[in-house]
Order: sequence, then C-alpha cells, then structure tokens
Amino acid sequence: MNWWVCCYWHEPDAPIDPVGLVRIWAVADALAAVGDEVTVFSPRYRSALVPRRSRVVPIVMLPGSVIRPISYAVGAFIAGLWRGLRKRPAVVYYRWMESLHPLLLARMFGAVCICEVNGEPVPPWGARGWRGRMTHALASFALRRCDRVVVLTEGLSRLVQAEYGVSSDRVALLSSGTDMSMFHPMETNRCVQEAGLDPACEYIGFVGSFYRYQGLGTLLEAFERLHTRRPAVRLLMVGDGEEAAALRERAAQRNLTRWITWTGRVPYSRVPTFIGAMDVCVAPFCGDRGETSPVKIFDYLACGKPVVASAIPSVAALFAQSNGVVLVEPDRAELLADAIFALLERPKESQRLGHDGRTYVEERFGWEAIVQRLRDLAENIHPHRQSQQRALINNAGERA
Repeated sequence: MNWWVCCYWHEPDAPIDPVGLVRIWAVADALAAVGDEVTVFSPRYRSALVPRRSRVVPIVMLPGSVIRPISYAVGAFIAGLWRGLRKRPAVVYYRWMESLHPLLLARMFGAVCICEVNGEPVPPWGARGWRGRMTHALASFALRRCDRVVVLTEGLSRLVQAEYGVSSDRVALLSSGTDMSMFHPMETNRCVQEAGLDPACEYIGFVGSFYRYQGLGTLLEAFERLHTRRPAVRLLMVGDGEEAAALRERAAQRNLTRWITWTGRVPYSRVPTFIGAMDVCVAPFCGDRGETSPVKIFDYLACGKPVVASAIPSVAALFAQSNGVVLVEPDRAELLADAIFALLERPKESQRLGHDGRTYVEERFGWEAIVQRLRDLAENIHPHRQSQQRALINNAGERA
C-alpha cells in the first residue's frame, strides 16, 4: 500500500526540531517496516533529514507566523502533485492542520483520505479571533469530507462529532503508543551513570515540552514538599519549551535549583536512558488541559517505571493503578507529592507497578499492533469507495 503522510508542526521556541512530530515518525516508520511504501511530507526540520525507513520529502518554510503554515501547505501540495503524476497514493494520511491540501491531493488522485486528530487545540481555534474562526471553519469542512477521522481518545471522538459535525460512522479510535524496542526496562544505576547523575540520589522526573498545560508549576511545588520530607530526592526535567525560563526562575526563588537537573532538549534516542534513571515518572497535566493522548505515559510504562499522573479524562480512561499509573487530582501539589512519596517509600510496590505497566503497553500499545489496525481501517475503505465508483459508472452507462 502506498501511503502519503502530511504533517505540519511548529513550536515557536524550538523551530529546529519540534517534538510534536514524534508520533508521525513512529507511524510512518512502522508502516514502512511491514512493507508499505511511505512518503512523509514534513517541514524541513532536523528530524526530517535523518535516515528513516520511510521516504521523507522535506518542505522548506518561510519565516513568520502567518506565512509559515501557508508556505508549508503550498510546498507540500506542489511536491505531492509532482509525485502523484508519477505514482498515485493509495492513502493520504494527515495530522490535523490549517490547510485543505491533503484532502485536495487525495481527491485528485482517487486516494483514501484519513485525518488524525491527536489533541484538542489549546486554546480552541474558535477562541483565537478571526484567524481562529477561519481555521475552525476549514477544519470542519475537511473533517466532514475525509473518508475517516482517526482520534486518539474517546473524548476526541465526541469532540469532532459535536464541534465539527463529523458523523459517528466515520470516526475511528486508534490510541497512541510507544516503540517497545526503543523504550524498555533498563538497570537504573547504569542509566544514572550514563546520564551523568549522582548515584547516591533518588530521581523523580518529567519528559516533554515545557508548556503551561503540562502542570510543571505544580510539579515544582510538589517537589519542594517532597524534598523537605526526603532530602535525597532530585528532580530530573528532560525537555524545553516556552515555560522553561519562568520555571527556572520559580525554582531559584524557592531555592530548589541545586536539586534540579535541567537537561534541555535531548536526542530522542537518549530519552529512554533518562527515563531509566528515574525512580518515579510524572505527568502532572493541568486540569484544564482538554483532550490529549498522553504519549509520555506510554513511554514511561514501556520502560517499566511507575507513573504518577493527573486524573484528567483522557488519562483516566486509559490508565489505572492496576496497569502502572497512580492517578491524582490535577493542580494539587500536596496530593502529587504524597503519591510520589508513597512510591519511593515502597520500592516493591513501585517495582510491581512498573512491571504491570510494561505488560499493559506490550499487550495493547506497541506501534506494530497500532499500524496493523490502521492498515485494516484503510483497506476496508477501498471496497466501499470502489463500489461507489462502479455504481456511478454503471448508472452513467444505463443512462447513455
């Protein structure tokens, strides 16, 4: 099967290599691994220039918040048109964006069009003035005309039906996942040594982009409480983002700086080592985060680590203490600190949670299983489209 994957993503604070494309790269490479032909039309970031199983067409973008997505859309459309004239795609799969070009390319070449909705815009597009209202209208137009809309959570399924008018029979739930070969349990002390950390300490940690909705302010407050009760604990902050400077300043004001390791952005291949160095992993989402697929939790669990996470709906729907995740009320630093402290106090319970979590993601959330469901979904659309085309041709012949 010949797949085209279109994905635009931009983080203003990290234009070199945004982490928002991690899932797209994983899906594309997993499809290529099972023998499909995959072409990814990606912004020309660093991640688009490394060798991959899938073929990558890097799209050069112009600077500026308005012209950047337009330049990507125009560049990706022209690149797709050129390639489609030589070999047509069977499926055009794209990440939710402010452009109709993937849908247009799919219609031009008779391909199945599948849109992935991986999270609720924060803030909602419609709340961003005239540009937000226009984007909302474009998204509604495209989503109602795609052959299928893939959503990562039940909440997103309800959202695209209620807010964008997509009929329920064209919405498919396909959760996020993790690379089980990259993220796997490793010996903690070895990871601590490889990460250049102090082996005499315990580590709790976070991996991801430093945005407000991640709840990292709550994490700092929780760590302050935790460190008072357990002085050997250190906080490992892996990543970067628009909140980084403010978080460092808050840590300094609370005299926490010497107890926190800020790694900045690290190569994706090194993330498992930092997770492996953690005794407890944290996902402290804000209560108003909205719908999202918590990719980091899958990675934490794949590494065999116990997790403390905010009980926002999209997280609570997937995880529970029975599969490795202790859920706490969001935005409550004292509850977050108590839950982490309890796991550090009970290492055998933490080990059990880590084992159960790894088993849970192995059974349901490896990329191989996810892309097989995606392939089945795409293949099942073709007979319906072909039968429609045959019916139109037959009707035309009868009228003639």
